Amino acid sequence: MTMRTLILASALFAGLFGSLAADPTPISYHAFCRTLWLFAAPCSEIDVKLVQQIQAFDPLAGCAECQYTLVSSSAQMIKANHTSIDGLQVEEVIFTLSPTVMSSGCRVSAQSSSLGFTSLLDNGRNYCNLYNLLAASDLNSEPGFVEMTNEWACLGYGLATCNV
Repeated sequence: MTMRTLILASALFAGLFGSLAADPTPISYHAFCRTLWLFAAPCSEIDVKLVQQIQAFDPLAGCAECQYTLVSSSAQMIKANHTSIDGLQVEEVIFTLSPTVMSSGCRVSAQSSSLGFTSLLDNGRNYCNLYNLLAASDLNSEPGFVEMTNEWACLGYGLATCNV
């Protein structure tokens, strides 16, 4: 019985360490925020509002303090960059949209990550990158809107003071 347990334990450890070596999880040394938004509206409507807001917040559109630039947009994913007013900090903003299974709603996985090596605690800058687009486009008042995040998924979430 003892030999059998030892062999089984060895096989489990070998499988565990083998799977970790095959697909290592990257460690982020950048400030980041990940949040999940649920909407009762279809993804096509959410996509249009987010893209329009990013374009409205582009410095070339006259919003010098906003500093968002649309990188790419498709029905399932929107990518943008946000640059600080002084130009020293850049964050990548990504929205992944997918229809909800049980209704005609939309599930949005939103993420903002600092591209430079900055402090992991960014006082909520990455959360505000996401929230400012959400609030300015009035998506946070859509019927059925729910936001899910916490300090583990969104560093500095509890310290964030966002100004739209």
